[in-house]
Amino acid sequence: MLTSDDIRQRYFGGKRADVAPMARRVGARGVALTPSAKFVANEAKRRLGEESARWENARLTEDELSRVVAEVAQQHGEQLSEQEQTAVVACLSSSLTHYDILTPLLEAPDVNDIIVRAFDDISIQIGRRNIQTDLRFTDEESYLSFIEQLLKRAGKACTLATPVVDASLDADVRICVTHQSFSPPGSGPMLTLRIARHRQVGIDGLVLDELAPPEVLHYLSAIVQAGEATLLIGGEVGTGKTTLVRALAKEIAPDEAVLIIEDTHEIVLQRPFTRTLLTREANTEGSGKISPARAVRTGMRMAMNRIILGEMRDAETAEAFVDVCASGHPGMSTIHARSARDAVTRLELFLSRAQPGVEIETVRRQIAEAISVVVYLGLDPIQKKRRIMQVLEVGAASDGAVQLSSIFSFSAVGGAPGWVRDSGVTLYREQLERHACELPRVGSRLSVGTSSAQSLGGW
Repeated sequence: MLTSDDIRQRYFGGKRADVAPMARRVGARGVALTPSAKFVANEAKRRLGEESARWENARLTEDELSRVVAEVAQQHGEQLSEQEQTAVVACLSSSLTHYDILTPLLEAPDVNDIIVRAFDDISIQIGRRNIQTDLRFTDEESYLSFIEQLLKRAGKACTLATPVVDASLDADVRICVTHQSFSPPGSGPMLTLRIARHRQVGIDGLVLDELAPPEVLHYLSAIVQAGEATLLIGGEVGTGKTTLVRALAKEIAPDEAVLIIEDTHEIVLQRPFTRTLLTREANTEGSGKISPARAVRTGMRMAMNRIILGEMRDAETAEAFVDVCASGHPGMSTIHARSARDAVTRLELFLSRAQPGVEIETVRRQIAEAISVVVYLGLDPIQKKRRIMQVLEVGAASDGAVQLSSIFSFSAVGGAPGWVRDSGVTLYREQLERHACELPRVGSRLSVGTSSAQSLGGW
């Protein structure tokens, strides 16, 4: 159980997160209100909501909140004690922050997901570990009101007709809300917030993070700099796919025009000639949808040199991306996969679904013409750190199959992370030489923390 005191100590040096003074004084766990105080709090929230244009972009002071509470209590004939008045003001102060009692969790640097199963059941994910907290909303009504506020900010509604809502809020927060009809009887809606940390790390930073040895990352850097290859980056959730894309995108020549297509703005590049298209679902009236496939095809008319697709999730998008890359626009995309070869298999499956009746040999030729290098990221089974587990080059389709050649692979020895320069012959020797990248000898053993390759026989 991660308590609010633990959160304060771990992330804020023993201090409260930046919430209003009254909320700090009362506490972050959620204030227990008497029935009268709860009524006044809800009426005050309603009034503040009706006057949102006045306070939306400004933090109300404690005195201003106290005045609103006093006016509401008088209007409805409620007599609040000083303690009740303080509790109501604290409740309002917390609810007027963008994320209410969840705000300290969003400000914590290593929390990637916040899961709310009920008003009094809130947990977080750090990496892949689930940790229960003692944070709670005041009651069910305040929790439902909070969800409603988030949905309004996103321009969405969660109803029986639309029981799952997936939407972006701020640049780094994505919400998923499921309607109570998805839950067992007596349960309410569930809420998940995913926080993208947008690490602006380069290739050297990934070497320091021990994602892979310098030889592996400099090989990928040279491939991207050459400007002729399309990379498919596979891995499961939370393995660092988008972080690697951001780092590799920094290696693109500054005079190239780059088009980024995402559903959530995560790939933020500080470079010229960069444009981003954000996809979106239809609104509550069923209009306004911009699909990833439509955005990719639009990119063909936008004079771009490179295309970066945040994630390949469906058949239509995969087909559009492969078409663009096969037509001479190199790029990058990510895909959920359990191995490097599985990434190719999933792409093959997507293309087959998009083109029913097309022979599998034709689909495989399309992949071979569009995709150049496959990178798979996973978790080191011993140290539980993110690693590049394998790098494959994609050759021409032959005998009805996509030819895959392994260039590097992860291979731990004695608990220490290690990589091997596999026997695959690179198709990009000239491009690598142009960018001063020399591959290690076949069979060399590579390690993090050093740029020297050692013979496998020496281990």
